Amino acid sequence: MVKVLAPAKLNLGLRILDRRPDGYHEIETVFVPLRLFDELEIEASPEPGIHLECDDPALPLDGRNLAVRAAERTSAALGVEPAWAIRLRKRIPVAAGLGGGSSDAAAVILGLEELAGTALDSRVRAELARGLGADVPFFLDPRPAVGRGVGDRLEPIPDVPELSWLLVRLPFGISTAEAYQSASRELTLPRRGSSIAALLGPSGAVGSPENDLETFAVRGHPEIEQARRALLEEGARAAGMSGSGPTVYGLFDDTEAARAVAARVTGARLPEGAEVIVSTSPGSGFSDWGWGVAKW
Repeated sequence: MVKVLAPAKLNLGLRILDRRPDGYHEIETVFVPLRLFDELEIEASPEPGIHLECDDPALPLDGRNLAVRAAERTSAALGVEPAWAIRLRKRIPVAAGLGGGSSDAAAVILGLEELAGTALDSRVRAELARGLGADVPFFLDPRPAVGRGVGDRLEPIPDVPELSWLLVRLPFGISTAEAYQSASRELTLPRRGSSIAALLGPSGAVGSPENDLETFAVRGHPEIEQARRALLEEGARAAGMSGSGPTVYGLFDDTEAARAVAARVTGARLPEGAEVIVSTSPGSGFSDWGWGVAKW
């Protein structure tokens, strides 16, 4: 059996650059991994097939779950019959723009490689991840990076320090497809790339990165702007909506400052039902990823 920690991520800014013939969009974003994890235990099963257990009863346990599809496709790539038991403990909020499902899929890929005692060719692994979802390749080696293409072309950002975050998980969902469609209709495409990578460096974030999807999301859910303003007024160095939302992040000098702000805004300045999470992100030099026996 292997135990794998699957980290969450933030998208700091997101710019839509063009529409693609396949219906997706060319984007530019910054990915940052978080020390906020789903926990997976994977072992061989005496029965054929993929047997998923999850402590969140709202999640499907069949092929609609990305972890199951990852197990099926990884088994095929490894040339082994799929006979696996997977226990998933959800700690990353679902449908929050934090990448929990994509991270679970990457954890399954790497966990099955370890169980099978066979490492896939890096190009095969990357293609397998890309076929499961645009965010999955990032989680194969999660560290601060610029994401281009559909988010799957990754360029690591050097010299990013460890950072402290306050996350506000808002109590509603946003359709990613609708967000992209609405935002792209209102933009003049194609657009040139930006210097979004320069927003993250040795001192952390410089200003609040632009998110083309946030304008669309705020129209239907002004609570997003309410949460963002609350964090900025409480001293956040940067704040915005992560990816397609609805989670709002604020960057603070340290975890103590983030916790103090969390105590002040919870139940007072945030929308009713909002969940507050304090977390940190490892810097560019972090190397002890420890997949299989995860050590974060």
